[in-house]
Amino acid sequence: MSRLAFTKLHGCGNDFILVDAFETPPPADAATLARQLTDRHFGIGGDGLILVLPGDRLRFKMRMFNPDGSEAEMCGNGIRCFARLVHERGYADSEIPVETGAGDLTLLIEEGLVRVDMGVARLLKG
Repeated sequence: MSRLAFTKLHGCGNDFILVDAFETPPPADAATLARQLTDRHFGIGGDGLILVLPGDRLRFKMRMFNPDGSEAEMCGNGIRCFARLVHERGYADSEIPVETGAGDLTLLIEEGLVRVDMGVARLLKG
């Protein structure tokens, strides 16, 4: 049985399992891992799996996987948990540049709170 270091955080009623790739190699198959870990009966339970990764262009990159294994572009509560972990581990000060599937964002930690400008909402036809 292999071991995986993780942190579980919650924000506004959503809970996430975060894997810090600065300390632990990222999983080879994150989609399968998300399905296993987020299962509330046979896993840890959570609303998603978040990978905290070094960025390609910016200092950080966030990848988030839903409980069904699909990858989400972004999650507001999830990125706040991401910011908290990155800040508390000393990887960044109050300004955190991060790549997401929805584009690049700058997260700000102010008086212990996380502020995220997620831009203008996009409406999908369907």
